[in-house]
Amino acid sequence: MRLPRRNTVLILAGLGLLLSGACRELVEPEAPDFVEYGWELLEADELRGALEQFEAGVDPAEGGDPEYADGWNGQGWAYAKLGLADSSDMLFTTAITKQADSVVATELLAGRSFANLAKGEFSEARTDAKSALQIIPQWEFRRFQINAVPTITYKHVILTAATAFYGLAEYDSCRVWIRKLDATFDTSVSTLAGRSRLAAKLEALKDGL
Repeated sequence: MRLPRRNTVLILAGLGLLLSGACRELVEPEAPDFVEYGWELLEADELRGALEQFEAGVDPAEGGDPEYADGWNGQGWAYAKLGLADSSDMLFTTAITKQADSVVATELLAGRSFANLAKGEFSEARTDAKSALQIIPQWEFRRFQINAVPTITYKHVILTAATAFYGLAEYDSCRVWIRKLDATFDTSVSTLAGRSRLAAKLEALKDGL
């Protein structure tokens, strides 16, 4: 049987106190407690459980804070992992209305750029990708790491922008952004053959990241 969200966090907090030898009373979990546990579950691919924690983190009835941007951010990434681009986009859009530090702001803009690209909304994907890179140009996602190596970085954001430019038929801009990932690449964008090479390069970059 699944434990209620509040009880889950309280039990984890209690275990932490026992292991540390502390002798103080348990405290009520707050938004960061729910959300950090949500990220742990999300990284373990426990998507539904993660969503419950993120939702609790922004729900006042659960002790959360609706202004806590990372709770909405976490929901956006959870829905992205579920393959639900529309819901992911909606949650990232909510997160953007909240106060966030530069790290969270970059995460949610990058995440929304991926969601918009999946929806075929190329203009929005391009804008979000560029905005994310303006905040932290060498961004590396602090979540979803394998052996301490980030699996999502600024390179994926650059590729998103390049792909969006291709979708908008802005082929010269597409080539410029591809060259941010491979400075040796060049092709004529005024011919069908050249545009085909652009598309092939985008696919190769996607497979190589």
